[in-house]
Amino acid sequence: MSRQRLTIGTFGEIGHLMSPNGRVFARARYRDWGGTTRLVQATGDTRKSAERALKAKLADRSLFQPSSSALTPDSPFPDLVA
Repeated sequence: MSRQRLTIGTFGEIGHLMSPNGRVFARARYRDWGGTTRLVQATGDTRKSAERALKAKLADRSLFQPSSSALTPDSPFPDLVA
């Protein structure tokens, strides 16, 4: 059974990797507004600090919506054509 797709603007499970110099990488997959899933990562001195940095990065990333947000599901068809 396959894994369910990420919803747009959300991230998956956070993983941690240790670098040779002792820093920790926190990584997660994020589905952006274009529908593409991207790997996002952040570093920190500890697992918790790396995870906090990653979550801050993901929160900033979700603010970037498509620039054409003037249309809504209730918009009339002529607005779509224009």
